[in-house]
Amino acid sequence: MVVKHLFSSERSVVKNMTIHTYRPDIDGLRAFAVLSVVTFHAFPTMLNGGFVGVDIFFVISGYLICGIILRDLHQGTFSIANFYSRRIRRIFPSLITVMLFALAFGWFSLFPDEYKMLAKHAMGGATFISNFLLWSEVGYFDNVAKTKPLLHLWSLGIEEQFYIFFPLLLFFCSRKYIRISLVIIFLGLLSFLDNMYLFQIDRTADFYSPLSRFWELLAGASLAAIQRQGVYQRGYLAADKLCSRVLYTIPQDNDGHSFSYVLALLGSLMLLLSLLLVREVNWYPGWRALMPVMGTLLLIAAGPYNFINNTVLGNRFAIFIGKISYPFYLWHWVLISFAFIMNGGGLDASTRGLRICLVAISFVLSVITYYCIERPIRFGKKWHKGKVFSLAFTMIFLGISASCIYYMPAFQGDLSKILYQLTQSNYITTDDDGLKYTNTVADELRYCRYSNVGAQETVAIIGDSHAAWGTWYGVANLGKELHFNTVLLGWIIPGGERWHSDPKTINQMPKVMQILKEKKDIKKVFICARGMLYISGIHNYNGNVPPDVAQYHLSHNVGLDKYKSSLQDYINELTKGGKKVYVIAEQPELPDNPRNYVVRPLMPLPKEFPAVYKKDILERQKPYLEMLSEISNATIIHTIEKFCPKDTCIVYNNEGLPLYYDDDHLSFLGGDFLAQEVLRPYLSH
Repeated sequence: MVVKHLFSSERSVVKNMTIHTYRPDIDGLRAFAVLSVVTFHAFPTMLNGGFVGVDIFFVISGYLICGIILRDLHQGTFSIANFYSRRIRRIFPSLITVMLFALAFGWFSLFPDEYKMLAKHAMGGATFISNFLLWSEVGYFDNVAKTKPLLHLWSLGIEEQFYIFFPLLLFFCSRKYIRISLVIIFLGLLSFLDNMYLFQIDRTADFYSPLSRFWELLAGASLAAIQRQGVYQRGYLAADKLCSRVLYTIPQDNDGHSFSYVLALLGSLMLLLSLLLVREVNWYPGWRALMPVMGTLLLIAAGPYNFINNTVLGNRFAIFIGKISYPFYLWHWVLISFAFIMNGGGLDASTRGLRICLVAISFVLSVITYYCIERPIRFGKKWHKGKVFSLAFTMIFLGISASCIYYMPAFQGDLSKILYQLTQSNYITTDDDGLKYTNTVADELRYCRYSNVGAQETVAIIGDSHAAWGTWYGVANLGKELHFNTVLLGWIIPGGERWHSDPKTINQMPKVMQILKEKKDIKKVFICARGMLYISGIHNYNGNVPPDVAQYHLSHNVGLDKYKSSLQDYINELTKGGKKVYVIAEQPELPDNPRNYVVRPLMPLPKEFPAVYKKDILERQKPYLEMLSEISNATIIHTIEKFCPKDTCIVYNNEGLPLYYDDDHLSFLGGDFLAQEVLRPYLSH
């Protein structure tokens, strides 16, 4: 006796799993992917591995697009122009809508520097290079990821970069009668090996590089290509016969259903495990991405005629979510990121209700976008060419507008421009006057600036970012009043010679010392470095920093003894050269960024900045201050008494403007305060 499977009804799983027929279960997979990502972004502690939804999208995209291209090639209807026309009508409508909203809302809700960064990412989104921009931004001075409303466009960039060459590759292979499946598998293996290599040496590159991510799209493409071959169908049925013999005690139809159930169960298990076991974005993708990729492949290969694919993934609700998954993906992060910014840089447990509302709003906007914008443009039967040209023109216009915002200060937002101009930090690596004065090129000194007031004496400032930001600005301003020139030289950190292998943090003291010896007009040298950080490797007394920044700081821990001996060596060499040396003990660090407490549109009543207690600062800096007391041949300039005149420390001036740009760097106002209140006695004689 032969038992027929449910849903068989003379249908073979193998014959109905190619791209020729609509697969509602794939829309269900899209729903699973987008809900995973949205949950991860809105409630990260609830679903730590939700970011693997992006990998699921990659596999689905590779599978569907490759199947469509191969079908058109087989039928002789493939056209490069038609392919990109379909991509434009698929991608552009929702993307343009969301980016226009982000730029419009950001105009009155973001500070000019934040709006400038948003415009930069809008440029990246319009040109599909967001992954490269984000790759270049990662580092010490990078903003927290949640303050980038268009951060999620990195995945769209990788996908569209893939489709620049992939259709051309398939077209070439078909013309030369090259076996397409072998080419796809070979390229996929190369990409996966690149992923494993970059994971060992540069995980940021591994995450954002298209070459290390293409294997995920190629995995889906390889399945689509293999499914078109007779050997795949024969192998599928052979596996089905084996599965039915193992699973059942009586004979079954050899129609693929037994093997379909096995694949669906294994695929579901792998996707669920990837959500539970993959937890750290910093340790991804690497080999961990194999789990969601293989799980997605197995579910697609299972076909639509099993309980999981047909009932779980193929139900109406899942199909509906899958259809709106693209605008849902675009909208949700923009809203969450803006809420994070306007809430002062935090979405903690108390904002759970807000986050639920944001997800609900993004869902509604996604439905509206899909039915009112995307669907009419994508599936409407009239004016195909007109739609494509209009969309392309709009995207170009959006990219040009974003470029104007980025490069022209007049367009950089409307929120608190005066406040921003007074409080921003002067983080500029070099200027032409500095290079000319020091007779160097930009690569020789990380920081090199010069303020020439026509005086005979020049004051030199050396150190790290604390020297280059507020300190330089304040001293240079004071120099205009007291009539001395000011030069900034760096990156100079005591003990920093141990980083000689890192070109971004190379210790440049030999070059600086050469300049100081040659410049006889330099009489005074001020050393300004964040000493407590370098002797401990800990950011500040509350440790509230992103993990990548904390790791960066920890890697720059030189220890107290090394810092002390190196600092003393610097001082001794400078004093031998006839320079008078001053060491500026660092200003207090803060538990948060003061700009997070500035009132923005649509945000609740402003929070009160947490009190910064003098005793906590002294306790934090105790090892550093004790070490400085043992330094000879230099004047130690203490700052805490001026910044903390009473039991608490000053964060804002009398007008309520912050003295800090972030939690440790001084703003323009803070630099002036340091120069006028602390350094003036040492600069006026």
